[in-house]
Amino acid sequence: MKSSVIITTHNRSYYLDKVLHGYLNQKTPPHEVVIADDGSSDETPEVIQKYQDLAPFPILHAWYPFGGMPQLCKARNAATRLSTGDYLIYTDGDCIPGPTFISDHEHLATPGYYVQGRRNFLRYSAFDTFTGSESTWELLKCWLSGRLTKLHLLVHIPGFATTSNGIYGVRGCNIAAWRQDVLAINGWNEQFVGFWREDSEFITRLMRSGVKRRNALYSAVLFHMEHEKFFNEEDFERNNALLEASKDGPIFVDNGLMPTPDATPIALPEPQAA
Repeated sequence: MKSSVIITTHNRSYYLDKVLHGYLNQKTPPHEVVIADDGSSDETPEVIQKYQDLAPFPILHAWYPFGGMPQLCKARNAATRLSTGDYLIYTDGDCIPGPTFISDHEHLATPGYYVQGRRNFLRYSAFDTFTGSESTWELLKCWLSGRLTKLHLLVHIPGFATTSNGIYGVRGCNIAAWRQDVLAINGWNEQFVGFWREDSEFITRLMRSGVKRRNALYSAVLFHMEHEKFFNEEDFERNNALLEASKDGPIFVDNGLMPTPDATPIALPEPQAA
């Protein structure tokens, strides 16, 4: 199995640095990591270059011009087109992987299913020292001090999962699916703008295509770093309408993964040494 990790980011180079560090410390390394960059204009390229020099696996940079509002689906599609793995693990640039994150997802991978992973929440107060490679005792101390929020996710039981129907609890920051299944629905719906419902719509179409759901219970855990939250009522209402339309509309969306003249990923050249 070749697993491609696809990480969305936008102008959070500090967070991305901690996330990529987590992928250097995996029990099972990924086949590749692809950064789905929604038009970052900060130090993101320098952070990526740093880890390209350190990682024993390829790290690719799929940059998509920023459109003034978040375009997660466009960024994810751009990165998916650059990826080469047969198993795609979608996550975000504010989620530090635990050391068994890749091996857990590969253990759970089953034809005909996608996997919904888990997330523990990491408070600002933990940022300076937290790496994701802490021992169980160190994680427990983080929880006791209020820097982690979910005690039960400190238990690690690989392969323990349940199946379910519906989209309750879907989180786009930790979804894994077979490439062939993503292609069959034409990937992510690029009509979405903002941070809401694009993951639920993607999974609705995926499950309507015949793919079933597996929920990791005590494995495939990410540490989701605390950050400010923004709410836009107009985006929320539009995206809710797109989600509702996906329940009986086309499974294969027109505005999706298949390349079009105005939806081509840009692979940034490697920075030249000074």
